[in-house]
Amino acid sequence: MRLNTKNTVRCSRCGSKEVFFERRYSGEFLCLKCLRRSLIRRMERAVSKYNLLERDDNIIYIHTDFPYNEVLYGMFLEMESNFPVKIKELSCREITKGSIKFRWGWLSDVARFSIEHDEKVVVPILLDDVIALFLRFIFSGSPEILFLRGRLFLATKSIRKVVSPFIELPIDEVLSLAHTTSNLTSEQVRKIFYLDNPYLKMVWELEQENPGMRFSFLRSIQRTDLLESIGIIF
Repeated sequence: MRLNTKNTVRCSRCGSKEVFFERRYSGEFLCLKCLRRSLIRRMERAVSKYNLLERDDNIIYIHTDFPYNEVLYGMFLEMESNFPVKIKELSCREITKGSIKFRWGWLSDVARFSIEHDEKVVVPILLDDVIALFLRFIFSGSPEILFLRGRLFLATKSIRKVVSPFIELPIDEVLSLAHTTSNLTSEQVRKIFYLDNPYLKMVWELEQENPGMRFSFLRSIQRTDLLESIGIIF
């Protein structure tokens, strides 16, 4: 879906008239192809920066019922297509043996699963999840589940084989790809994604008021001194 009908705006990257999405935090207008490509590049940077994956890894990719599951998996396959990795797929429900209604509770089951397997386990944790989990820790005082620098932590203990290359992907950009709908409104995001989690909702509303807040917060919570203060050592 084109964002502008009068063709007065072009894609900031390729010049296409088929503008699909406006990034309020950067002022960019992007066509569908450039939006997807930019998200894959962010994934590549995260993998390289945090050393999440190796070129010859054996990987188990965990599928979920989240509405952007197929979009994330497609981008992951494209990112890994030039490397001799081996990828197996599993449904989250095969690991939890039940419901995954609680947004992050299933990560504990995935952690136990990873201990019994040699493969890296890739899970679909987005930028909004990372921040919401940290806000949950701030307000509850319990670091039960955290996702920092692309890795899962349970009670400040690193589960190093459980990783996410998606930690710098905003939920609205991924949902827009999933639904081919440009610039989702707050109400549309809530309706599509069921934002009944108070911490996710808080992240979303703060971002609407302060575009770019998510990336600023992400940089802050990954500072070594802050992480060491809560007992997390990399």
